[in-house]
Amino acid sequence: MSARPAATPAHLRAQAAAALPEHRDPRDRRRPRGLAALVAGLLLSACPPRQTTTSPASDVWGDANSGAAREHAITRTRAPVGLPEPVLDFLAQETLKNLAQLQGDDAEVPAYFLAYDLVARDHLWLEAQDGQIVRNRTDTDRTVDVDVRVGTRQLDNSHPGDANYGPGNGLGSGMFVSVQDDPLALSQALWQYTEQQYKDALAAFSEAESAEQLKSQTEDKPPSPDFSEEKPNIHAEPPVELDLAALSKQWEPRLREVSAALAADPHVLESQVVFLAWVDNRAYVNSENTRIQGSQVRLRLMLQARTQADDGMTLDRFESFEAQDPEQLPAQAVLMATAKRLREELLALRVAPLAEPYAGPAVLAGRAAGVFFHEIFGHRLEGHRQKDDFEGQTFANMIGKRVLPVFLDMVDDPTAETLGGVPLSGHYHVDDEGVPAERVVLVERGKLRAFLLGRSPVLPFTKSNGHGRRERGNQAVGRQGNLIVTSRKTIPDRELRRALIDEVKRQNKPYGLWFSDIQGGYTITDRSGPQAFKVMPLLVYRVWPDGRPDELVRGVDIVGTPIAAFETIIATGDSPGIFNGMCVAESGEVPVSAVSPSLLLRNLEIERATHERGKPPLLPPPGAKPEPKNTAPAVKPKAVSSAPGAKDMSVAPARRRPR
Repeated sequence: MSARPAATPAHLRAQAAAALPEHRDPRDRRRPRGLAALVAGLLLSACPPRQTTTSPASDVWGDANSGAAREHAITRTRAPVGLPEPVLDFLAQETLKNLAQLQGDDAEVPAYFLAYDLVARDHLWLEAQDGQIVRNRTDTDRTVDVDVRVGTRQLDNSHPGDANYGPGNGLGSGMFVSVQDDPLALSQALWQYTEQQYKDALAAFSEAESAEQLKSQTEDKPPSPDFSEEKPNIHAEPPVELDLAALSKQWEPRLREVSAALAADPHVLESQVVFLAWVDNRAYVNSENTRIQGSQVRLRLMLQARTQADDGMTLDRFESFEAQDPEQLPAQAVLMATAKRLREELLALRVAPLAEPYAGPAVLAGRAAGVFFHEIFGHRLEGHRQKDDFEGQTFANMIGKRVLPVFLDMVDDPTAETLGGVPLSGHYHVDDEGVPAERVVLVERGKLRAFLLGRSPVLPFTKSNGHGRRERGNQAVGRQGNLIVTSRKTIPDRELRRALIDEVKRQNKPYGLWFSDIQGGYTITDRSGPQAFKVMPLLVYRVWPDGRPDELVRGVDIVGTPIAAFETIIATGDSPGIFNGMCVAESGEVPVSAVSPSLLLRNLEIERATHERGKPPLLPPPGAKPEPKNTAPAVKPKAVSSAPGAKDMSVAPARRRPR
């Protein structure tokens, strides 16, 4: 069963097999490369950093001349070509007809742009708890987003103000329409929703004009336009179908087995195994003669378990697998091993000591580093944040200036489909404003080069770079896709633990910190508070310089300010960690990826996390015997290996929290 040809399933299965839990010598902390919610100098004398001089390579993760980098090759494929469906012509006719009315003599303020975005979605939700299926639901719907712009490209109803990005300003509606292509039913819905969006656009434009009259503009910094002029884009992919009923039948017994393994301990208070499938077929038309027919398949397999420590702290472990084709999903052996590992890690966390506030050397391993960059840096490069006066605009005036260590490069590349055979969730061919996706160099040799832009440009940039994204019902804004960090100053991953201990000894600190998994966090980007961040790690270890075994701790939050945090990066590992997940921000929930090598930091600050003080359950679960308190689990806390997966990466306009 396949929605489209699998990218490189053989590579993916090898990658998943390599991610099975291993017990290693604590001095050899090699991290397997993998993925990770329900719904981001020191000269190492023992191993000198490898210096490279190439620009960010477009075809590989790292240095194109490195044999190690070639195994992390990025694959790109052309979009399949299909015949346009009749609904595209219908939408084009409705666009011209309705825009003509909105530009007529009776229009209070003429509209200069109109777009219809019609998305048909088939959806499967399959969920198991305690070895039994508790939800099996399929659904089909279709929505339309109506975007109306009044005013001019320089100033229109999309003008940022009060961090309001809709709905309610005429851009994005997400209203349900008939799932059948009945002309009269669709025409009636478009007429009704266009009228409603036009009235909302008028109100938003009036507010924008009033706000601009009160705002003083400096002569040396003209305001950026609200809407860019782009070339018409004609893009037609064949519609995609996936037999969700057959997929559900195939996965029901697998979910039951994995769910039973995940819940197989009385201390696991809650657990879920969820399989989600979305099949979207899209038709987008605007008044600039752009016509897009696209499709997307997204598959998510999530394992989540929860326990409670004796002091009342609730603890979670989570793993997610992301794919664009059923054949890319992991084998049952991988899922069973993941369920066992999550359960054992959860039990180890339950009896782990509470962490103390601390600042010192640290390693963010693999995907934890990707989350770190996504949350703290990537969101500050999204275009609309440079224009909104309510935003902190951390990097608004930093083009051409150093914002990261000189050995780091960063791109956002939605054209990348897989990395080393692992599907990247932030892949797409055309963005949600009808603009072709582009690979954008954001940082080169530590210097800021660009922002993530939709059709709301930020001077000196005047065009979109294909990053306008949204969930149905929201206004599109510049968002991350596949954020990829590469390094010119690397040490082998197997040497990172030794390098961390060397730095601990150099600073005469009692221990260092090793972060192997992060669930997300939030970062304050607006001016209502300090430009700070808080990231919530899930697995944190104390690494002792005297040879003692690593110690798992709980109740940790990473805190700090972005510029200061990035200045402390000493070096990186030499292989990518891949973090796939869903990011929630002003324009809704979109799939994203963050790729980064492990980071060695000179200094990272942690504080105690807040937690509830509720008592653990007094009654034992059915069929279980009461156990003595503080019974140690049969797992060594030092185990840090993890299988491919992802955790939701949260981002609300100001405070971003995981879902």
